[in-house]
Parts: sequence; structure tokens; C-alpha cells
Amino acid sequence: MGALAHYLERESIPTTQISLIYEHTEKIRPPRALWVPFELGRPLGVPENARFQKKVLQSVLELFEAEQGPVLAAFEEEAPASGSEKTAEADAWSCPVNFSPPRQEETDPEKRVSAFKREMAQLRPWYDQGLEKRGRTAMTDFDPETAEAILSNYLLGEHVEIPRKGLSLAVALRLAAQDLKSFYFEAASSRPGARAPDIREFAEWYWNQTAAGWILKEIQKKCADEQDKDLRLTGKMFLVPAGQNA
Repeated sequence: MGALAHYLERESIPTTQISLIYEHTEKIRPPRALWVPFELGRPLGVPENARFQKKVLQSVLELFEAEQGPVLAAFEEEAPASGSEKTAEADAWSCPVNFSPPRQEETDPEKRVSAFKREMAQLRPWYDQGLEKRGRTAMTDFDPETAEAILSNYLLGEHVEIPRKGLSLAVALRLAAQDLKSFYFEAASSRPGARAPDIREFAEWYWNQTAAGWILKEIQKKCADEQDKDLRLTGKMFLVPAGQNA
């Protein structure tokens, strides 16, 4: 749609759009675009929430007021849970693995990275089981081991091996973070005898109760101190949702 917007604008037809993938829109540079931090397939956030959807639409239409473009704005709010995603307390989702709270000394990056690796090893059998059952995965760029290595090595200041030629470190971190989240969600959803978590349940567990959430928050802080502007942008926009920042 971003490329099409350029053709429409040449015919004096003003355009604006919603973007779900920031880096794609950044490269295409459409005249006006609003990036939203929602799930793919949900450009307005959630179903059955007309008030929130209207807020998103108003934000994207307000881009017409910009004096010049291209404009790539960010919608700062996280999507609330829809009515279909809310569950009764009696049916509350339980975390797939009850990770023990880290001891004080485990806030050391090397020890937390070790905990992160153990965590992924615990979840891997459920991920593999779900993959076999579904025959597909949302991990589209890296396998679990590669995503883990990219994130862990960057945090520890070690050499980051990027398997895809021409991929920058900033983009590799973004893609690894996306794939890591997919790994955890698919593992949590594939636990035998348990229902899949809704968005809020998963976010609470992932960002506040796992080593993976801690790792990504620490990487976000490290990116903020980088000289490279793409790494700073990655830390600011792509690793941790605004509502989950440390």
C-alpha cells in the first residue's frame, strides 16, 4: 500500500495509511503513515472495541494535517484486550513454566543469560510438539538457537554471528526479538492440556516473569547508548512495548 500511495499522490489523491511493520514503511517512505504496535492482522488493535478503533482511525486521519511529508508517526498506546479475550478468574491461564524469581546475584548479565538459555531449553519440547502438530511456525527469520545467540551475544558484548548476508545488526536484533516472542507464545500455546493464553495473559507472563523479558529490556537499555542511530531506533521502537518498559 505504501508504494501504491506514491502513484495515487501523483494523481493529486491524498493518502494516509496504517503500518504494522515499521522498517518496511520506513524504506518505502509513503506520504503519510501511522505505525501501530499491534499484532499482524489487527491494524485497528482489537475486535469489538469501537472506541479504541475510532482513536486509531482519528490518529491516522490527523496525518492529513501535516504541512509536508513523508510522515511516519507512531501510535503510542497498546491495544486493550477484546471482550472475546477476557477470561473469567476461574478460567485464568496459568504460566506454562513457573520460573523461580532470580536471586540478587542473578541480575548479573552472564547469569541471566544462562537462565535465559535454560528457560528456552525447558520450553523447547512444547514448541517442537506444536510445530509438529501445526506444520508451521511464526518464527520466520531465525530458528530458536540463532535468535537466542544473537540476543545473548549482543547483550554480553560478544561477536554476533548474523547468518543472513546483508542484514545489519539492528535489523537482526529486531527480527530475533520477534522470533523469540513467537517461540515463547507457540510453546506456551502447545502445553498439553492447557488452552492458549490471550494477549494480556501472555504479555504479563512474557515481559514480567521470564528471563527472555529481562534480556530484551536490558538490550533495549544497551541500544539506547549506542552511537549507531539504527540501533538506538531499534531499542526505542522495536524490542519492548511501551507499556512494558523497565
